[in-house]
Amino acid sequence: MENSAEVPAGQRAGRDRKGKPQKGTDKQRGELAEMHFMLKAAGLGFGVAKPWGESERYDFVLDTRRKFWRVQVKSTYVARVPKYSVNVCRSIAGKKKTPYTAEEIDILVVYIVAEDAWYVVPVAAVAPRTRLSFFPLGSKKGGLYEKYRDAWDLMKAEPANPDLDRSLALGR
Repeated sequence: MENSAEVPAGQRAGRDRKGKPQKGTDKQRGELAEMHFMLKAAGLGFGVAKPWGESERYDFVLDTRRKFWRVQVKSTYVARVPKYSVNVCRSIAGKKKTPYTAEEIDILVVYIVAEDAWYVVPVAAVAPRTRLSFFPLGSKKGGLYEKYRDAWDLMKAEPANPDLDRSLALGR
Protein backbone atom coordinates (compact mmCIF):
# COMPACT_ATOMS: atom_id res chain seq x y z
CA MET A 1 0.00 0.00 0.00
CA GLU A 2 1.32 3.40 -0.90
CA ASN A 3 1.82 6.02 1.79
CA SER A 4 -1.23 8.00 0.94
CA ALA A 5 -3.71 10.14 2.80
CA GLU A 6 -6.46 8.50 0.79
CA VAL A 7 -8.46 5.58 2.06
CA PRO A 8 -7.93 2.73 -0.44
CA ALA A 9 -10.67 1.97 -2.94
CA GLY A 10 -13.29 -0.39 -1.60
CA GLN A 11 -13.15 0.90 1.96
CA ARG A 12 -16.01 2.81 3.52
CA ALA A 13 -14.88 6.24 2.43
CA GLY A 14 -15.90 5.47 -1.15
CA ARG A 15 -15.80 8.02 -3.95
CA ASP A 16 -17.21 11.47 -4.37
CA ARG A 17 -19.64 12.50 -7.12
CA LYS A 18 -16.79 13.02 -9.58
CA GLY A 19 -15.38 9.55 -8.94
CA LYS A 20 -12.32 10.69 -6.99
CA PRO A 21 -11.34 8.70 -3.89
CA GLN A 22 -12.39 10.41 -0.68
CA LYS A 23 -9.76 11.00 1.95
CA GLY A 24 -11.83 9.31 4.64
CA THR A 25 -12.55 10.45 8.14
CA ASP A 26 -9.96 11.12 10.83
CA LYS A 27 -11.03 7.83 12.41
CA GLN A 28 -10.46 5.89 9.17
CA ARG A 29 -7.04 7.47 8.62
CA GLY A 30 -6.13 6.65 12.22
CA GLU A 31 -7.19 3.04 11.69
CA LEU A 32 -4.98 2.82 8.60
CA ALA A 33 -2.01 4.21 10.55
CA GLU A 34 -2.64 1.60 13.25
CA MET A 35 -2.56 -1.13 10.59
CA HIS A 36 0.78 0.22 9.38
CA PHE A 37 2.00 0.17 12.99
CA MET A 38 1.03 -3.48 13.46
CA LEU A 39 2.87 -4.48 10.30
CA LYS A 40 5.94 -2.42 11.22
CA ALA A 41 6.14 -3.69 14.82
CA ALA A 42 5.58 -7.33 13.86
CA GLY A 43 8.20 -6.99 11.12
CA LEU A 44 10.68 -5.79 13.75
CA GLY A 45 10.07 -8.91 15.82
CA PHE A 46 7.70 -7.57 18.46
CA GLY A 47 4.66 -9.51 19.58
CA VAL A 48 1.67 -7.24 18.90
CA ALA A 49 -1.63 -7.32 20.77
CA LYS A 50 -4.63 -5.01 20.52
CA PRO A 51 -6.87 -4.60 23.56
CA TRP A 52 -10.53 -5.41 23.05
CA GLY A 53 -12.63 -2.25 22.71
CA GLU A 54 -11.37 1.28 23.09
CA SER A 55 -11.51 1.72 26.86
CA GLU A 56 -7.76 1.69 27.49
CA ARG A 57 -5.54 4.73 27.02
CA TYR A 58 -3.15 2.67 24.93
CA ASP A 59 -3.79 1.27 21.46
CA PHE A 60 -1.44 -1.73 21.54
CA VAL A 61 0.71 -3.88 23.76
CA LEU A 62 4.12 -4.85 22.42
CA ASP A 63 5.81 -7.96 23.79
CA THR A 64 9.61 -8.10 23.82
CA ARG A 65 9.66 -11.40 25.76
CA ARG A 66 11.04 -9.47 28.75
CA LYS A 67 8.53 -6.65 29.08
CA PHE A 68 5.11 -5.62 27.85
CA TRP A 69 4.93 -2.05 26.55
CA ARG A 70 1.69 -0.02 26.44
CA VAL A 71 1.80 1.92 23.19
CA GLN A 72 -0.33 4.82 22.02
CA VAL A 73 -0.17 5.41 18.24
CA LYS A 74 -0.73 8.84 16.70
CA SER A 75 -0.42 9.83 13.06
CA THR A 76 -0.53 12.82 10.78
CA TYR A 77 -0.94 13.07 7.06
CA VAL A 78 -0.55 16.80 6.42
CA ALA A 79 2.41 19.11 7.02
CA ARG A 80 2.07 22.65 8.28
CA VAL A 81 5.28 23.76 6.64
CA PRO A 82 7.97 23.10 7.78
CA LYS A 83 6.61 20.79 10.46
CA TYR A 84 4.14 18.04 11.16
CA SER A 85 2.10 18.45 14.33
CA VAL A 86 0.29 15.77 16.32
CA ASN A 87 -2.10 16.02 19.24
CA VAL A 88 -0.78 13.75 21.99
CA CYS A 89 -3.59 13.92 24.47
CA ARG A 90 -7.01 12.62 25.24
CA SER A 91 -10.18 14.66 25.57
CA ILE A 92 -12.50 14.66 28.54
CA ALA A 93 -16.13 15.16 27.56
CA GLY A 94 -14.88 16.23 24.14
CA LYS A 95 -13.43 19.45 25.57
CA LYS A 96 -10.53 19.42 28.02
CA LYS A 97 -7.26 18.15 26.57
CA THR A 98 -5.42 15.95 29.05
CA PRO A 99 -1.83 14.79 28.44
CA TYR A 100 -0.93 11.12 28.64
CA THR A 101 0.89 9.99 31.77
CA ALA A 102 3.26 7.16 32.67
CA GLU A 103 0.38 5.52 34.53
CA GLU A 104 -1.51 5.22 31.21
CA ILE A 105 1.08 4.51 28.51
CA ASP A 106 4.78 3.69 28.25
CA ILE A 107 5.57 4.74 24.69
CA LEU A 108 4.08 7.11 22.15
CA VAL A 109 4.61 6.11 18.53
CA VAL A 110 4.04 8.85 15.96
CA TYR A 111 3.71 7.94 12.29
CA ILE A 112 4.15 10.70 9.73
CA VAL A 113 2.50 9.07 6.77
CA ALA A 114 3.66 11.30 3.92
CA GLU A 115 7.31 10.83 4.93
CA ASP A 116 6.97 7.22 6.13
CA ALA A 117 8.68 8.42 9.32
CA TRP A 118 8.28 6.74 12.71
CA TYR A 119 9.06 8.32 16.07
CA VAL A 120 9.19 6.11 19.18
CA VAL A 121 9.00 8.46 22.14
CA PRO A 122 8.91 7.55 25.85
CA VAL A 123 5.94 9.12 27.61
CA ALA A 124 8.34 10.81 30.05
CA ALA A 125 9.74 12.84 27.12
CA VAL A 126 6.23 13.95 26.12
CA ALA A 127 4.37 14.77 29.33
CA PRO A 128 2.88 17.25 30.08
CA ARG A 129 2.61 18.40 26.45
CA THR A 130 -0.61 17.94 24.49
CA ARG A 131 0.80 18.74 21.02
CA LEU A 132 4.16 17.83 19.49
CA SER A 133 5.93 19.06 16.37
CA PHE A 134 8.16 16.93 14.17
CA PHE A 135 10.60 17.97 11.44
CA PRO A 136 11.37 14.82 9.43
CA LEU A 137 12.76 16.89 6.55
CA GLY A 138 15.04 18.83 8.90
CA SER A 139 15.00 22.28 10.42
CA LYS A 140 17.56 24.97 11.23
CA LYS A 141 17.21 24.39 14.97
CA GLY A 142 16.86 20.63 14.75
CA GLY A 143 13.80 18.90 16.09
CA LEU A 144 13.38 18.13 19.77
CA TYR A 145 12.20 14.60 18.95
CA GLU A 146 14.57 13.70 16.11
CA LYS A 147 16.59 11.48 18.46
CA TYR A 148 13.49 9.29 18.73
CA ARG A 149 13.14 8.75 15.00
CA ASP A 150 13.05 4.98 14.41
CA ALA A 151 14.06 4.48 18.06
CA TRP A 152 12.46 1.03 18.22
CA ASP A 153 15.49 -0.11 20.22
CA LEU A 154 14.04 1.70 23.24
CA MET A 155 11.74 -1.26 23.66
CA LYS A 156 13.98 -4.13 22.61
CA ALA A 157 15.51 -6.48 25.17
CA GLU A 158 18.79 -6.47 23.21
CA PRO A 159 19.15 -3.00 21.63
CA ALA A 160 21.10 -2.79 18.39
CA ASN A 161 21.94 0.85 19.16
CA PRO A 162 23.72 0.96 22.54
CA ASP A 163 24.08 4.77 22.32
CA LEU A 164 20.32 5.32 22.61
CA ASP A 165 19.43 6.50 26.11
CA ARG A 166 16.79 4.04 27.28
CA SER A 167 16.43 5.51 30.79
CA LEU A 168 13.30 7.55 29.99
CA ALA A 169 11.61 4.56 28.40
CA LEU A 170 12.47 2.34 31.34
CA GLY A 171 11.26 4.92 33.84
CA ARG A 172 14.67 5.61 35.38
